[in-house]
Amino acid sequence: MKRFQECSNIVKLWRYRWYLLIPFKWLYYTVVGFMIQDDSTGEYFISRGKQLWKLLIGVAQIKMEWHYTSEEVFSKLDKSEN
Repeated sequence: MKRFQECSNIVKLWRYRWYLLIPFKWLYYTVVGFMIQDDSTGEYFISRGKQLWKLLIGVAQIKMEWHYTSEEVFSKLDKSEN
């Protein structure tokens, strides 16, 4: 499967459908709670609010195959340092 950045506009539009679910998931997990486990301690904590919104965007981008190559990441880091 091609990554999001390399797809045609029609395919990108189709993959954007995952963003439509974010408000509904956010409402659901705000009520129920989105539990995250800390690997070092094994404890759980419940994420809500702005942090939950950002996590749901990340989950949607994973489903969209939205990722960057290491060259793209390093070029952005170099630009931010200058």
